[in-house]
Amino acid sequence: MLSETKTKMPFEKVYERYYFEVFRYVCAHLPNRQEAEDLTSDAFVYCYTHYDNYNPEKSAVSTWLYLVVKSRLKNWYRDKKQLVDISELEGVLFSEGEELGRAVYLEQIRDKLSEALSSLPEKQRRVVILRFFHEKEYGYIASELGTTEGNVRVILSRALDRLEVNCEGIRDSLGY
Repeated sequence: MLSETKTKMPFEKVYERYYFEVFRYVCAHLPNRQEAEDLTSDAFVYCYTHYDNYNPEKSAVSTWLYLVVKSRLKNWYRDKKQLVDISELEGVLFSEGEELGRAVYLEQIRDKLSEALSSLPEKQRRVVILRFFHEKEYGYIASELGTTEGNVRVILSRALDRLEVNCEGIRDSLGY
């Protein structure tokens, strides 16, 4: 790594060296392979077009790539804002003739749940997303975070406690 910060390697070498590492990282954070491929490609296109601005004296190329990818992931989550699929609740909440009411109600719940999830600290939000949305095992999450499985369980427990508190008044606040 020391030599990496001293000289600027050709972008083709950067791509060859880091593509699969970046792709695996993105796969761990997105719901499907196609979106992971798209985001990885988008990140490398951005890096290619801005490679002249990269300064190897300031940081390693891997650090620079990580920051670009992390920024792209944040943008993806911000743009999607579909963190929770609550379609199973539709039949329980409304009768056949209340389509508009159902749509409005579900959108309000989705917004409130998204807001509650967004209020979590980043590490807790990441654990919740990896565990419940990506259905990853504790061992995988622990390796992603560089911690132990026990710590992941503690982080998840605290996140769920916080979500429970944040979601307590959803029904009341929506007027239903």
